[in-house]
Amino acid sequence: MPYALVEAGVKVGSIRSDITATDMFAALTGIALASGRPEQREQAERLLDLTPDGLSR
Repeated sequence: MPYALVEAGVKVGSIRSDITATDMFAALTGIALASGRPEQREQAERLLDLTPDGLSR
């Protein structure tokens, strides 16, 4: 299923063609690990806001 979501995003042009599902989930895992404590919530939100910019063309 995750691969289908990435493929659909690539097909409509909302995700770069060189991004894989593994890349996307590694980035999200990194965000979770780097900002998993309640006092890091704002940082997690900023990182999640940056993620679409890195995925898009």
